Amino acid sequence: METGKVVVERVGGMSTATHCYSKYLLKFIIPNKVGPSQTDAVWIYTITYGGGIVSGDSIKCEISFGDGCTTVLTTQASTKVYKSVESKCSEQVLE
Repeated sequence: METGKVVVERVGGMSTATHCYSKYLLKFIIPNKVGPSQTDAVWIYTITYGGGIVSGDSIKCEISFGDGCTTVLTTQASTKVYKSVESKCSEQVLE
């Protein structure tokens, strides 16, 4: 099951996030202004609620970019993966 999707396309000659969707336990932050105004890049921060991935969590994220787009995909911190309980698997998929 998909928990997040971002689409970046050229709009008016600039890289622009044209679609952004996320649901618990994933969140995207796409600030309007990062760096000088002539910088043509979309910054995407991925955030997981609770500070990490715990037993049974499943995160599937799809990011797509149009031709000539520039994007920075990062997190605010390292993603922590916590010990599994009762053999429940966790997964994180990025496409």
